[in-house]
Amino acid sequence: MADSYDYLTEDSISSQDKSVLKNLSSMGEKLKELQCKMLETQAAAELAKKEYEHYAHVILPQEMFSAGVDSIGLSSGGSLKIKHNFYCQPNKNLADRKKIVEWLRANGGEHLVNHDATVSASDMSKLSDNGIPFVENTVVNTSSLKAFLKDKIGATTGVQQIDIKDIPECIHFQEVTTVELEV
Repeated sequence: MADSYDYLTEDSISSQDKSVLKNLSSMGEKLKELQCKMLETQAAAELAKKEYEHYAHVILPQEMFSAGVDSIGLSSGGSLKIKHNFYCQPNKNLADRKKIVEWLRANGGEHLVNHDATVSASDMSKLSDNGIPFVENTVVNTSSLKAFLKDKIGATTGVQQIDIKDIPECIHFQEVTTVELEV
């Protein structure tokens, strides 16, 4: 791109103004150069992060598991340790909540279920009767559910009572093993 402002006549703009415009244009080019540098650096950082995460979440955990090693010291100082992360995101729809509650009752987790009932206003006068129509609302605290499941699979107690595959899919419980670098 030409930096010539000769097309501007002396009548329309002064030489001082031309100098200001030329300076602004070169500053704009510098900004463009810095933006390109920033975008290249961000792309390189994202690539490095993906490589690091793949190595820390896939490669090293597999190798350490194969070798039967939970932790190892590094010659440069620090250590590597296997870390087990557990995630639990149960479905909240009514049908899946019922499955979760039934499963918890069958597996010793009924204490995790919070109960209440909703009665329609027209049925309020029937409260003393035994046949009151109501809707049972069940709520399970996700953190408590995750802790319960970790205990059941033996992650915290060392005693496995169930296998992860026995947990209903609607609970979305999973274990992700990573390697943590301690420096």
